[in-house]
Amino acid sequence: MLWLLAVVGCVSKRNKELNNKTNHSISWYRSSSGSAALEFSLLFIPFVMALLFLAELCRVVYISSALDLILAESSYRTSLRQPDSDYHAYFTKALKKRLGVWPLFTGNIKVHVSARYCDDVTALIENGKHCSSIHATGKPLALYHVNINYQPLFFIFPTVLVEQQWKRKVAFFQEFQRGEL
Repeated sequence: MLWLLAVVGCVSKRNKELNNKTNHSISWYRSSSGSAALEFSLLFIPFVMALLFLAELCRVVYISSALDLILAESSYRTSLRQPDSDYHAYFTKALKKRLGVWPLFTGNIKVHVSARYCDDVTALIENGKHCSSIHATGKPLALYHVNINYQPLFFIFPTVLVEQQWKRKVAFFQEFQRGEL
């Protein structure tokens, strides 16, 4: 009978040790020490990524609308020129002048400019395939193209995911040839 009491005592002692260990592990699991650091690390990085994405989105919208305005102003000024002037050179000069004024256009942006002059609207609708890029006299419609290589500034993902080239086109009626259409 003595041996039975010894076995029961060992078992109860072992149960107490296991109980203490499980209570300790449960209390460690339920403890809140270090939770602020964990929550900060899990929330800070996505928050910063969201802010950078929002900043890049704002920059894209700003640059896109500024580019549209610059293109419209430059092509309008060019359409007011007399027929003896070099339209392509004037358009390029006016565009570069206006690009330098706007912020967020960095100095390393490559701008490709072209102008085509068309006889009628059907040639213009065909994307200027049958239009001349040299002679503007006798061609009242002008199709101006601008291509800009865009580089993201705040985008932390690979730049393969971003369209690298922006294309803008605008058609204008050459004012000096108002009666020819």
